[in-house]
Amino acid sequence: MIALNQPNISFVIFCSQKLNDIISILYAKDYVVMPLQSFYHGDYEDSVMAFSKVDNDILRQDVLQLLNIFHEDFAIIKYNGEGEAKKIFRDGQEKPLKIIEFNTDSDNRSFLYNGISFSFLESVRYWKPTKKEDFTVGMLVEYFNGNKWSQKEVKNPNEDYEKFFKLLIKYDKLRVASTK
Repeated sequence: MIALNQPNISFVIFCSQKLNDIISILYAKDYVVMPLQSFYHGDYEDSVMAFSKVDNDILRQDVLQLLNIFHEDFAIIKYNGEGEAKKIFRDGQEKPLKIIEFNTDSDNRSFLYNGISFSFLESVRYWKPTKKEDFTVGMLVEYFNGNKWSQKEVKNPNEDYEKFFKLLIKYDKLRVASTK
């Protein structure tokens, strides 16, 4: 099995009732197609992982085209040069995913290949505040201290910024979980 987090590979995974049609188009576009089994809520389904030497923009275009042609909600995509996969939706939105080996949670789809099991879980996306106006009362921020991320609620944005956040921003030790 390949190391799915390696930055120098790209791939796409489809789970669909129209898998044969998707495979035909992938072959026509010179993708290497690898059959997978997926297990979700007690049911096994056929899935497919596909690889190609195309650049990231073409890979994205091909996946969006297939999602729209076959009215599929999403696929899993990993771009060359990146370490993590993403869930890509028909409208082009993407959500970061982390790869889990040997998943035991039946609420997460597991993919099976040659006795290896792996799953994808949605990751938290963060943004980094850069100015005082980025902070609001009640906002939860995370700061890096003692080799771990800790949370703090913003009580007084002006005072908290001057006493605490300004320095953390300078040393890139502050982040906020995205709500979108």
